[in-house]
Amino acid sequence: MIKTVLNSGNGAVIAPAGCGKTHLLTEILGQALPAPYLVLTHTTAGVAALKKRLTKLKIPTKNCVITTIDGWCIKFANSFNNSCPIQSSVDVPGKFYPELRKSVVSYLASGSVNEIIISTYSRLLVDEYQDCDFDQHNIICTLSNILPTTVFGDPMQRIFNFRGVKLPYWETEVLVNFPLICELNTPWRWANAGTSHLGSWLLESRNQLAKGNKIDLTTCPNYIYWKPLTGDHRADQQQQVDSQYEIRKNNNDSLLIIGNPYRAESRHSFASSVNGVDVVETVDLKDVIFLANILDNFKGETSLEQFLTVITTMMSGTEKAKLKQRAESITNGRNRTPASAIELAYIQMLDSFCPEVANSLVLALEESENTRVFRTSAFSAVKEVLQLKVSNPAYTFIQSAEVVRESRRHNGENRVPNRAIGSTLLLKGLESDHVLIQNADDMNSQNLYVALSRAVKSITVFARSPIVG
Repeated sequence: MIKTVLNSGNGAVIAPAGCGKTHLLTEILGQALPAPYLVLTHTTAGVAALKKRLTKLKIPTKNCVITTIDGWCIKFANSFNNSCPIQSSVDVPGKFYPELRKSVVSYLASGSVNEIIISTYSRLLVDEYQDCDFDQHNIICTLSNILPTTVFGDPMQRIFNFRGVKLPYWETEVLVNFPLICELNTPWRWANAGTSHLGSWLLESRNQLAKGNKIDLTTCPNYIYWKPLTGDHRADQQQQVDSQYEIRKNNNDSLLIIGNPYRAESRHSFASSVNGVDVVETVDLKDVIFLANILDNFKGETSLEQFLTVITTMMSGTEKAKLKQRAESITNGRNRTPASAIELAYIQMLDSFCPEVANSLVLALEESENTRVFRTSAFSAVKEVLQLKVSNPAYTFIQSAEVVRESRRHNGENRVPNRAIGSTLLLKGLESDHVLIQNADDMNSQNLYVALSRAVKSITVFARSPIVG
């Protein structure tokens, strides 16, 4: 297979989930060429994961350059800034990245840097190609006129297009530019876990879903468990809570719960009601940025109320209303019991607000025996923001939050705990012992396949009917 890829010119490898794509990529990268491979993917987390894999396999770092498509474009534009002018600010990503991509592809297409590219890299490999938008596709196509290029992807894992971003058609635009080299068809992930039957079922289900057919969840007993949705939200959620406890009983197996992709608050609500399940966060850290904005414009009791409202989306047991009453009682000297660390920090927030006091309140809340953090990643980001602001007074809270956010993006922060809830988009590319899908009826065929293929041991699916897709 390695020779087949390396002896091909431009081409595509279709890689269903768990069929050895990453193994093939790393084996290719172990074959040294005169110049490094250029390996492009979409996320910093993906870059970090691949680098970690190569380090484990002791593949020399000189064999390849691994980065994101946009990261490479930024470096390229900075190297040729007169020929790749970018007017938009990176602070406005909705304008910056489209302009960046168009500027880079225009200069690449001119042919002015062909010799530089050829002398710098031997070959281009692009991972997760199904997630490329049209601008990124054009960049890769232009580079493929300079370097032999292999793209790896799976059209059945294409789930970014819900944002309204236009993606190239797989059959008529991707495979026309990158003819099919091979399709991986051995479900190694499940073979290695001793669940080959589940792996074969998932591969056949993928084929059926790709044809537009529905699949029957009752055809894989002992691995797939269908639970009927009743339409009663409270009853359904309680059944889901009970099911995840049953899955977790008496073992340390990992569990991914796949929830509503459009309502993060519903995922937060579920995690708040279940001990031991954490929330997978989006990379934009929207709530952390919102909280920083509150602190930059702090105006006494109203702002403190808003601040605590955000914190209560990250931890349970804050007892916000009771805290306010106690603070009033303490301030007026009516309290019979001494003020707690939380109450003292709350009062200080009103009397003499500063970053140090905000930090004290957050730490006191975390240390309380009555609270439980269920959004660990978001909450740790809040603490980082406050500590950065304390140590760098010249920063605004927003600037501190942006530093934390970009650091996590760049370093591919490991944000997935052993038992977690997220959406298909947030959990894509991960694997787990068990998966619980909260509502398969709301999923199209690609989202359903991505959700199902995360699990190696068992899948519990909630849906009105066992026929889904």
